[in-house]
Amino acid sequence: MDNASESGAPSLAAGVASAVRGGWRSAKTVYYADSPSWRVLKSGALVFLGCFLWAGSNVLHSYVDWAVLDYTMAYGALVLVYGPIHHAVVIPLALRWRRSDGLRQRVGRRLPTAMLAVFLAAVLVVGTFAAGAMTVDFGTAIGGSEGATAAQPELACATEAGGETVACEVTNAERVDRVVVRTGGERLLEVTDPPYEFTVEASAVDTTMDREQFRVRLYDDRGTLVRQYTRRLSTVGMN
Repeated sequence: MDNASESGAPSLAAGVASAVRGGWRSAKTVYYADSPSWRVLKSGALVFLGCFLWAGSNVLHSYVDWAVLDYTMAYGALVLVYGPIHHAVVIPLALRWRRSDGLRQRVGRRLPTAMLAVFLAAVLVVGTFAAGAMTVDFGTAIGGSEGATAAQPELACATEAGGETVACEVTNAERVDRVVVRTGGERLLEVTDPPYEFTVEASAVDTTMDREQFRVRLYDDRGTLVRQYTRRLSTVGMN
């Protein structure tokens, strides 16, 4: 019995290692596949993945305050743009240069890895300093029926005094106990009593990735995040 167990363990480990090596070889084969059909297939898959991650992260971000969503949103937005470029331009160029000699050959061997490193660094930067262009409020659009939409708190904002201030009001606020307004990681103000109306000075709004924006978080009486909105000064309507 013991001998059978001892002989079975190495064979299981060897089988797992063989499967991992086979999967890695298959992944590399697909990654470097350079036919037109493979380029289209890989680019299309990355566009789908990017849209899914970007939109899904935006939807979740309206309801939960998870920092990781900034990075999945950034990854989705960037892979949506860069993914097709990587497989339609970078990989074919790297393979062509690898068949030459000298400096081009050395660059061709390292180009895909270097570009992926740059891409991941960009994801970290954009995720840390989330760009306003990535943030879209899908919450209202997915409300479903009129009754479900009416039950959700909504935020309405408009600029006043020639754009020097932004006046906001939370409607359908039955579930709301506290409103917190933040910009650039700092708290601007907090409203704890209805009606949940507040005014934000445009000069107090920080600029993130060249966009002036602030974030409004709605909490219930248990301190749970109910909704979260991001408003950019450039898109807030005028009164």
